[in-house]
Amino acid sequence: MKYLVFIFGAFLSAHALASTSLPITPLNQYLAALDYFKEGEQTGCGLRITGETKGDLWINALINVSMKESGALFGIFKVVVKKISIKNGKPLIRDGKVMYSSIGKIHKGWIITDSGVQFLANKNGGGPHNDGYMAPMEFDNAMALLIAIPQTNFRVGFSKKENGAEEIFEFNKRITQDEADRLSSCMKNLREAKKRKSL
Repeated sequence: MKYLVFIFGAFLSAHALASTSLPITPLNQYLAALDYFKEGEQTGCGLRITGETKGDLWINALINVSMKESGALFGIFKVVVKKISIKNGKPLIRDGKVMYSSIGKIHKGWIITDSGVQFLANKNGGGPHNDGYMAPMEFDNAMALLIAIPQTNFRVGFSKKENGAEEIFEFNKRITQDEADRLSSCMKNLREAKKRKSL
């Protein structure tokens, strides 16, 4: 009986390992701060995360916080994955830019830091959006990610089918000081713009 339990446990462990995708560490990782304005007023801030795999995939994840006309704040999470067009082992270039093609719809996307902060879709959920996955999230959740991501390693995952296998990418590069300062300044300006809306 103990032998059967051992075999069953070993089978489950092997199955679990087989269905879990090992993370790929992208090359040329870059974290860039984003800021949005309307009529001279700060209306949003964000962080764009990009990386390329050793193969031919280009990963682009976006987290941003924005302010509506009413002064209400909300967050957005988006993942876009494209295939780099290759010819003779080199990326195809047009007008000085690398060419990409779609990998098809992305049904699910997520991000989680090594410190445990993760993307949580709000009640409206998320889904495929053009060539990526996009979902709204609560402002506090977006802010927690914007604070945590520059300080630690994190993973981005996606799946092309609703309940399909996931591809996972581990990012281990830190934001540059210039980009960190830009993000910090943007968030300060957004807080001040929010206060003015509340008056």
